[in-house]
Amino acid sequence: CGWWGPVLTLPSRAPACSQVQERQNRVCTTVAIAIVAESCAPFTVVPALLNEYRIPELNVQNGVLKALSFLFEYIGEMGRDYVYAVVPLLEDALMDRDLVHRQTACTTVKHVALGCAGLGCEDAFAHLLNLVWPNVFETSPHVVNAVTDAVDGIRVACGAHHLLAHLLPGLFHPARRVRETYWRLYNILYVGCQEAMVPALPRLPEEDDAPPAAPALAAEA
Repeated sequence: CGWWGPVLTLPSRAPACSQVQERQNRVCTTVAIAIVAESCAPFTVVPALLNEYRIPELNVQNGVLKALSFLFEYIGEMGRDYVYAVVPLLEDALMDRDLVHRQTACTTVKHVALGCAGLGCEDAFAHLLNLVWPNVFETSPHVVNAVTDAVDGIRVACGAHHLLAHLLPGLFHPARRVRETYWRLYNILYVGCQEAMVPALPRLPEEDDAPPAAPALAAEA
């Protein structure tokens, strides 16, 4: 067990590695942190990363977000016990003024949602969706991809009905840009789980010349 000592000191050295100019060193540090979390349990790494995020430096905070993103992607269902611990951190990141910061936070949300889908954390993901949603109107291609992936990941975790409730008000918005964004997300939702949308679709009033739909079911209801 002697070789675990140097390994467990890795998270404390993460801020210094996050400031290194060479991208390869930063990527290797992120991968090493994820491997330690998977081998020694995430509680050996996650508290140190949450503590380092408090450093008021954008590069360090961005490095912590990238480490958390790959960590949750790597450990999968093991991250279920740490979802509520990282929600305040993701709240702060998703409200940051820096565009890259919000992009990395959306990528982290995607991996957390996909890894913990169906494990009883739907309330946390519904809360994170409210913070991800204002970014759907960004124009940067990388941010658009990250936000779309985060929304799609939350769709897997929370279900189509929750996402459809966010989409319906904007499908016929007067502004063309709003309609285009909402219809693009609606098409992704339709391709991903069209059968799950049926119970959540709104009941539209029937026209005079149209026959009643499922009268037996309507009578029972």
